[in-house]
Amino acid sequence: MHKLRRLGIALILVISAVAFTGQPAHAAPSRADGKRITLLVHGFDREADPNCAGGWKSAKDLLVANGWTTVYTFGYYTGATNCDVKVDGTTDTRIQEVGRQLAWTVYYFWSSQNVAIDIMAHSMGGLVSRAAIEGVRRYGAAVSTADLPQVNALADAGIAAWPSGWPPYLYIEDIVTLGTPHKGIDGILEGCALTHEQCSDMRGGSGFLSWLGGLKSSAMGTDYTLLGSAHDDTVDGESAVKNWDSDVSHAAVYDKASDGDTISHSEMRTEKATAFDAEWRNLDDHGKGWYNPPLVQGMYGLYNHMLY
Repeated sequence: MHKLRRLGIALILVISAVAFTGQPAHAAPSRADGKRITLLVHGFDREADPNCAGGWKSAKDLLVANGWTTVYTFGYYTGATNCDVKVDGTTDTRIQEVGRQLAWTVYYFWSSQNVAIDIMAHSMGGLVSRAAIEGVRRYGAAVSTADLPQVNALADAGIAAWPSGWPPYLYIEDIVTLGTPHKGIDGILEGCALTHEQCSDMRGGSGFLSWLGGLKSSAMGTDYTLLGSAHDDTVDGESAVKNWDSDVSHAAVYDKASDGDTISHSEMRTEKATAFDAEWRNLDDHGKGWYNPPLVQGMYGLYNHMLY
């Protein structure tokens, strides 16, 4: 396991300054289109035992093959396996709370050291990532070094006693979401919502989605790429691209490949070989035609906010 050591006195000075001001003691990192540290965040799992390594193998293999050197998987169920970093939770842990745990993980290991990261998330993982940013924007507050746990490695984050509340700031440059229900899921979640709080949070018009609001930026600005499939068996393609709202700059809804192949919900995080007919938006350019498969387009979204 790769160890991420704290910066000792230098970090204490940074956090001490935050404790007095509630703001970074340094300028936020500037955007630098490139291959940053990337977190892969899984989606809802009814059994609460996803295999992070297996579920993200295609994405991680693609990124590493194209020059990414630091790619970690983030799990948020106690029963999750083979995750580089994992925090405890169940399907009754509200998405907002999972976002809070993600926020502290990102802040403790990277943002507090003036390091920006990127996130690729599948399904509910995209809502978790947005919740991390929204919670910090609404409730983030100064933190004292005395309130922070002493954690030397990502693998130990799950046993960390994060402070109550939210960290003061985050540096997340890019977020790519794959089949995320930004506008909720209707119909099929009704039964699940009776027994799993996370399903309740994902219903269209839920209190959580109202709280989440629009696509918000971290302290350095955050660029979003939203990808969905017209043939997703769980999340409607329009929900996956947030109904093409005005705050959506980069998005695509995939239809079919030349051989008639379509993309299911789970294939949003595995499909990387074939171009698909799609409706897409890249800033002010909006059209239809052949488009990179989800993982390839997601990789571009992590790398450069202008690439198709």
